[in-house]
Amino acid sequence: MRVRTWVLAAATVVALGVSSLTFAGDVSGTAKLDGAAPEAKPIDMSGVEQCNALHPDPVMEESVVANDKSMLANVVVAVKKEDSPDLTGEQPKEAAMIDQEGCMYKPHVLAMMGGQDLLIKNSDNFLHNIHSLSEKNPAFNIPQPNKNDGQKVDAPKVPEYFHVKCDVHPWMSCYIAVFDHPFFGVSDKDGKWTIKNLPDGDYTLVAWQEKLGTQEKKVTIKDGKPAEAIEFTFKPEGAMGPNVQDVILASSSGDKDKESCPACCAAPSKAAAIAGK
Repeated sequence: MRVRTWVLAAATVVALGVSSLTFAGDVSGTAKLDGAAPEAKPIDMSGVEQCNALHPDPVMEESVVANDKSMLANVVVAVKKEDSPDLTGEQPKEAAMIDQEGCMYKPHVLAMMGGQDLLIKNSDNFLHNIHSLSEKNPAFNIPQPNKNDGQKVDAPKVPEYFHVKCDVHPWMSCYIAVFDHPFFGVSDKDGKWTIKNLPDGDYTLVAWQEKLGTQEKKVTIKDGKPAEAIEFTFKPEGAMGPNVQDVILASSSGDKDKESCPACCAAPSKAAAIAGK
């Protein structure tokens, strides 16, 4: 009798423990263009011998990157916090990083959580200057004259999408997306993205692309099972318009740039003159 009572009690504890668990599942999907991608333009690096020498083949600009199946890279997909205000999650332990390699930023789009460490790396053995045009977060504007394995800058704290540029090489451009939760992903070269370990619930997902704007879709996670794959489809005609962040960039330029730009970048470069043609 005592053995049976103990077994029943243990089973009750286990059952109560299981019922109190919070289940979580993954959300994945794709981003694509509804039609062929606009023809990518080659970047003219001829005005900077150091950069030009690194690329025997032309380098294409990256505002819209799609493969031969119109699958779209560099799309940020994240849970819309306004529709899920109680959503929380652990901050990633690893630092986010932007690398300057071959006179290009890698990655072109970086998603990170507010408060997560942010490192700036220089894989080239010559000068770059990385200049953020954030408005809600601390701006940074730092020169890196030589190779650097990763210099820590003021970590973004609050949600924001902002542009990053190089004042030395005007074609260098990337974006940082900051969130107050860890439930986000960025589509790869095949248009695939994943958001991991999203707790059970109903959510709104927002997909953002620098030239093509934003889209929203609903998703439900139940019993920790992966949600059905979600596809975001963008119209390629949107790439003909201004960048999504143009208003922010305009308000962050002018005198503000001049005040924060280091002396090494104050004079117009030959590359800037070429880019302005």
